[in-house]
Formats: sequence, C-alpha cells, structure tokens
Amino acid sequence: MVSTKWTTAGLIALDWGTTNVRLALLSSDGSIVDERRGQSGVGTFSRAEFENHFDELTKGWPLVPAIAAGMVGSRQGWREAQYLACPASTDDLVQSLHHFCHNGRSVTVVPGLTLADGQRLDVMRGEESQIAGFLTQKPNYSGTILMPGTHSKWVRISDGTVVNFQTYMTGEVFEALSEHTILRHSMSKPTGETGHFFAKVKQLANQSTSLEGTLFGLRARHLLTDCNTGELHQELSALLILSELSAGQRDGFHLGDNVILIGSEGLTDLYKGALNALNKDATCIRGSGLVWPALFELACKSKLITGTKA
Repeated sequence: MVSTKWTTAGLIALDWGTTNVRLALLSSDGSIVDERRGQSGVGTFSRAEFENHFDELTKGWPLVPAIAAGMVGSRQGWREAQYLACPASTDDLVQSLHHFCHNGRSVTVVPGLTLADGQRLDVMRGEESQIAGFLTQKPNYSGTILMPGTHSKWVRISDGTVVNFQTYMTGEVFEALSEHTILRHSMSKPTGETGHFFAKVKQLANQSTSLEGTLFGLRARHLLTDCNTGELHQELSALLILSELSAGQRDGFHLGDNVILIGSEGLTDLYKGALNALNKDATCIRGSGLVWPALFELACKSKLITGTKA
C-alpha cells in the first residue's frame, strides 16, 4: 500500500554506484519526500536480480517514473546506457537518455561521457550527473572543475558544455602504493588529524624533486629515523595529490585563482589544502548533493515529469 504522505511525489531518483545505491523520492518541485539506501549489485547481479532489487528498494513508493545515474548504466549494470561523446551539454544528455519500462514504470538511465580527440580515449560514468547538477546553478559556466576520487576527473567546461576531460588514477595509485608495495611496512592509517598533510603540501610545493625519486625515501626514513608511520601515510597522499595537480596543468587544464572542487568532503578538503599551497583558492562542493537536482532537471527537460523548481 502506498503511504498518503507520498501523494506529492512525482519522481524516483537513483544514484547507483558500484558499491552502494542512494534513492530519493522527489516531489513535483524537486524537493525530497523520502530517501533510502542499499547495496548496489553492479557487476554481480543479473538483469532479473536488478529488477528484484529495485522493487525491494522502492517498496511502498508510488508508481512514478524513475531516473538513475551511475554504474547502473554500465555494461555490468541493469541496462547499458551508451556513452555520449564530448563536447556534451545538459541538453545533449537529455537527448541520449536510455529509456525502458519495468513493471509498468518508466525507468530512465543517464549515459556516461566519452572523449576521443584523436590522441587519447577517456570515459566517465556518474560524474556527468554531478556536473549537470552544478550547471543547474551556473548554466553558462566556463572553466576547469576538479573531481577528486579513486579516479580523479579534470573537466573543462565552456559555456555550460563539457568539452574535455581527463582521468588521473590518483586514489587507486595511493591505495596500491600504501597497501601493496614495500611502503606498506612503513605506513599506518592516521587517527584522523590532517595537520601533517597540510604542513607537508606547503613544504613539498616548493620542491622540484620527482615523484619516482621521492617515494622510496619514505621507506628509508622509516628504517633510519624515529618517524610516525601515520604521518608518512599523509605525506604519500600529499606527494600524489601535488603530482596530479602538476600533471593536470601540464596536460593543458588551466586552473583559475578559485578552483571548483566537486567530491566528498574530506577529499576535497585535502585538494583545497594542496591548491592553497600553490597559491590558489578553491571552493568545495559535495558531489552527492548535486545528483538529485541534476536528475530532477533531466527528468523535466526530457518530459518524464512536469515539474517546477522549488
């Protein structure tokens, strides 16, 4: 039975990643009526299992259209939504939405983005919805957006259109080095204090030594001095983030004086500290907060619902 408290609902929005899925029941003005969370299943579920999981996650909610972003649209997801080639605007995303019907309900999946500039190939899936959410507030934005994560994205936008992006595997490289190389014997996860990280980025920002030539020095310091293994863990993070910031600018992504950082709170704070050490300010925006506005906007533009912004 559908609860009477959900009578204003007009859309189900899903942020469906590799590990977890978030759901929001949205009203006709985009406000949140109810929220839920669950496990993902991407990469392990069959199509029937996705359908059953979706039904369980939305149990009791009204039979309104659903729109999903993230890895649910990948080849290993519920239904594959083909990549959209850049340059791509929000209107282009609308034209490339993947629609299907499930148990009498309209379900829509947002495509990822792909880049093929004749020299390299790149893809993103999930981040495009966060960008679309940012553009609901700044539709004519031009500049570079940094999206730190396991696979950091540098995205160049011109007048509200994604024209270029590049992926840096900084987070995954950090995990590999700290947990699966000789450095694992010299590092422990810090207790939560980040003061040493910010001190080190200020120091390292003024040095010109190579990343490859610096890494083993962390191991040597642990062997030869009475150093803190948690601080070495933070120093590795500082080295890799500064290396990414340097590489991104060498690769042609211009950073203005105030850089837009979209991602999780803790990680964007670290990148902001590194940018400050390079004499650049930054504005941090939580990426998860951009997804519902983006999906609501896409649903309205594609006529899935007739909505009005709150």
